[in-house]
Amino acid sequence: MDAYIREYPELNEDYKRLLSIPGVGQKSAIGLLVFFRTYPDTNRNQITALLGLDPIQRQSRSSVKGRSRISKHGNQMMRKSLYMPTLVSIQYNHKIKVFYERMVSKYKPKKLAIIASMRKLLLMAHAIYKNKTVYVPG
Repeated sequence: MDAYIREYPELNEDYKRLLSIPGVGQKSAIGLLVFFRTYPDTNRNQITALLGLDPIQRQSRSSVKGRSRISKHGNQMMRKSLYMPTLVSIQYNHKIKVFYERMVSKYKPKKLAIIASMRKLLLMAHAIYKNKTVYVPG
């Protein structure tokens, strides 16, 4: 895949921009690049739904039973490949770290905070891919 990406300058630039995000490694950058190029005209909500990270609620008529969950209707392999980069981002990416710590300080379960951080990382990568910008640490 590296040789293929290096062969095409536009792919190589997008790949390098995705690698500029702290926590995103080579494999996850390649996966994100393939995912974003497969669905080029998506917006934030659509890209979240395509990965299955959109929240859903179980309800029966007028009552809402149970907690919100992610839908898991999207690409399972991409969700799995983003989990570890999210854990690394929580340690080394300042924006994701602040977001995660804010959720945990509000007494949210840690698993929920990780999934929310995964969505945040996905949307950050999607914005960088769409806008053709590099990651700017905050």
